[in-house]
Amino acid sequence: MLLSLSKQDAKRITIRAQRLSAARPDKQINIDDVSQVIRAMGLLQIDSVNVCVRSHYMPIFSRLGVYDQDLLDQLAYKEKAVFETWAHAACFVPVEDHRLFRPRMNAKEPRRHVVEIMANRPGYLEGVLQQVREQGLLTASELDGAGKRSGPWWGYTTGKIAAEWHFAVGALSIADRRNFARYYDLTERVIPERHLNVLTPSEAEAHREMMLKAVTAHGVGTAEDFADYYHLKNTEARTRLNELVEMGAIREVEVEDWNEPAYAPLKIESTEPTHARALLTPFDPLVWNRGRIERIFDFFYRIEIYVPEKKRQYGYYVYPFLLGEDLVARVDLKADRHKGVLQVKSAFAEKGQDHDYVASNLTNELRLMAGWLGLDRVVAGRKGNLIPALRSALKN
Repeated sequence: MLLSLSKQDAKRITIRAQRLSAARPDKQINIDDVSQVIRAMGLLQIDSVNVCVRSHYMPIFSRLGVYDQDLLDQLAYKEKAVFETWAHAACFVPVEDHRLFRPRMNAKEPRRHVVEIMANRPGYLEGVLQQVREQGLLTASELDGAGKRSGPWWGYTTGKIAAEWHFAVGALSIADRRNFARYYDLTERVIPERHLNVLTPSEAEAHREMMLKAVTAHGVGTAEDFADYYHLKNTEARTRLNELVEMGAIREVEVEDWNEPAYAPLKIESTEPTHARALLTPFDPLVWNRGRIERIFDFFYRIEIYVPEKKRQYGYYVYPFLLGEDLVARVDLKADRHKGVLQVKSAFAEKGQDHDYVASNLTNELRLMAGWLGLDRVVAGRKGNLIPALRSALKN
């Protein structure tokens, strides 16, 4: 018989799997703590938006509390314990998983701009590799013949297209970032030999292991949920998940009101109540799959960065607020570093929530976040149904 889980069970399992279920450690956070939390999540999405803090630093704070952001940079570029690759999107991934991404790299086909370089500038791609081989770390703009951007602000130069192609197929890796600019180097000089030289699995083997990692990181979910985590096709994910069930590595379960088959680890840690309190970046692993969080938390969420300001419902860069075992509010935040202020541009409580209770807990979280960012105080704006209670709480 299938194990039956309630919607409440699914919430608790999900929060617990993402290491968000309990109070943060009461100690100074070290590099091993950061490493462990990334490995629990499996992936850490990288994003350039810096309204408050770049997104990849935030999930670690959400789980561990105040920590030195340099620890993540050390882990990636000095310790080389995580590496950058294309997973769900651009992500940090534990370095021991490099082998799982090599079948994807090996199967990569050149797109139009790369094909054009091959046709119009014979030898240029090979020359880029040679420059990096001889000179070491280089940005795309430092490459000879890099050229100018081919379009609007997001258009790539010829050098950038070439460097990104070599990154996509695994010849180059990201050895450092400075002011968020990527510094490329030969992969054999970035990925430690003990991880680079292990046997490359078949595509099916790699995808099966990815799905096992996704099940562990989610706690419970559908094939579509797990496919999204590593950017697999849904049919491929379903095949690999069913193989894992047959192997006895995971189990199939049924979840209240879910229309799709669900999967979970063999041992579910607990369905006891959780005591979470965390602000979540839009790219936190708990919330980046918008359909999944709507199904689990009844929380409809869309990022409104590309929506004209007058048409935004909640704000430019909105953080969901996780409290207990629910997403109870959403706040649009901005760090004004010149004034030393964390601005709450808007704050909205979800329907049915106790505004005073939510505001009290949110205030504590905002003050903790402000301190972590080196800001002196939190200031609330005027937009949103939670603002009156939040302003009152901030006075205490």
